[in-house]
Amino acid sequence: MANAPVPVPVPAEKPPQQWELAAQWAQGWRVLKVAASVAVVIAFLMVIGQAYLFYRLFDDLHPVAGFVYIVALTAALAWLVARPVAAFLSMPVAARPPDILIDPKAPDPKAIAARLGYDVRYLKMLAANPEVQAERAAIEDAIAKGKALAARAGRAKPEEALALSLELQTFERAHIEALLVPLDRRVNQIIHAEAVGVGVATAISMNGTVDAFIVLWRNANLVARVSRIYFGRPHLMGSLRILRDVAAIVVAARALEDVTDLTGEVVGSLLGRMGGLIAGPVMDGGINAMMTLKLGYLAKRRCRSFKGWTAVQAAAISEGALQEVKAESGSVITDLLKRVGGLTTHASRATERVMAGSRSTWELIRSWFGGGRMAGGA
Repeated sequence: MANAPVPVPVPAEKPPQQWELAAQWAQGWRVLKVAASVAVVIAFLMVIGQAYLFYRLFDDLHPVAGFVYIVALTAALAWLVARPVAAFLSMPVAARPPDILIDPKAPDPKAIAARLGYDVRYLKMLAANPEVQAERAAIEDAIAKGKALAARAGRAKPEEALALSLELQTFERAHIEALLVPLDRRVNQIIHAEAVGVGVATAISMNGTVDAFIVLWRNANLVARVSRIYFGRPHLMGSLRILRDVAAIVVAARALEDVTDLTGEVVGSLLGRMGGLIAGPVMDGGINAMMTLKLGYLAKRRCRSFKGWTAVQAAAISEGALQEVKAESGSVITDLLKRVGGLTTHASRATERVMAGSRSTWELIRSWFGGGRMAGGA
């Protein structure tokens, strides 16, 4: 026994190292996102500050006029922007979806029980929502059924997991998604109306700074209304992301002035001065409307908060929001053109033909002004 070999401790297996280049890329991407967010906030504050620079114009007329302008502008910002932002932040924090992946072929009973626990919390949040108080009895009944199903899942054996997974899907579809359908419909109508309103207002204003304030006001009000309907907002980081998106859209709206000016010059050189004056603002309004649509659908997904917001799911949710924008864009642009007026409609159609290159400049001008037939063919 004295000559018995001494056991050598086996070192613990080290976790697999991430590929160095991938790790550096991930870290660099995080730094880039933070830097981009800081740049957006700084640019947003600069856009806000531009409105206060007009104080000098009024102060040169009379110091009292300058003072009145500052007070009026501050009051307008507080009422139109700070008030809806405060309303958004005063909403209760929605139940945060857990990062649970349920394998449809071999589900884990513990994962099903955890998901049902979240469903019960979500139903309790819905029970406090003033928008669905007419369904309060149905919600209370669904909470009781969810608790019973979660208790069964907690005691379930692996061979019972597949049947429980199907019951989970049926439960969520019948007792949660059904309650969210009317809320989703109302939110979609609000998003559509706000997108059209932003597009019309920015197409008419003809001023980049005014456009930025219109976008700020309407989008801040939009996220507040969406959160009120769902009676919840995301957690702190989710709320900051929404407000960051609002700031980014405001900055983009201000930057679009240069783009639409250039567009107006190009189109104006082809269609005449009137085409340039009208097509640029219409494009400006259309782009602002599309950005408002995208913000609205992202705010809807985050305030609705029934689906998870993991890295994988966030990409899918963003893609889903983009698909909703594509599906709704035609209707929004049509309503935008109807609201702006017939002359704008003719100009935008002429612009589309120029971009397509399907007709000559002379034919475009004639069709724009109602021509198109030969003089002897009348």
